[in-house]
Amino acid sequence: MSDFINKVITIVLIFVMLVLAPLLISYMSTDMTAERLILNDVTQFIDKVTDKYTITDYDLNDLYLAVNSHGGAYEVMVDRYQLYEEPAPESEGGTRILYIRQDDAEQLADDLNYPDVTSIDLNTKDVVKVRVKEVALSSGKRLFWSIMRVDKGKLEFSLAGTVR
Repeated sequence: MSDFINKVITIVLIFVMLVLAPLLISYMSTDMTAERLILNDVTQFIDKVTDKYTITDYDLNDLYLAVNSHGGAYEVMVDRYQLYEEPAPESEGGTRILYIRQDDAEQLADDLNYPDVTSIDLNTKDVVKVRVKEVALSSGKRLFWSIMRVDKGKLEFSLAGTVR
């Protein structure tokens, strides 16, 4: 009887080691590579925009296409924070520096409210922030959850850059 149980356990272990493990490793390495490429695309967008002082409709479309071309479904949001200085109360002295979020990038992406606007001019010390959120789970993450019951969650990050 113990010989039969050992054979069953051996067959199950062989299946896990020869079929499931390589499949899981392949899916997870593909997911991690895609996440790294998305991070690289967002970094390149921020560097390009902060160096040329404008965000064009072409730049936004290029970013959206680049991020979503890696096999996942991602939501990309671009925000512009404009620098404002206001006088501080007399007790504090000096000035306060505030960053106020502008909706220019969303209006440019929609292109419905302002059809004649094709670019946004940035000022020195403005901040461009890009947020990326995964909308749907990839097949690798679903497989990892169904086999191992491990969930590393959806990809979500934000990067920001200051106009120099």
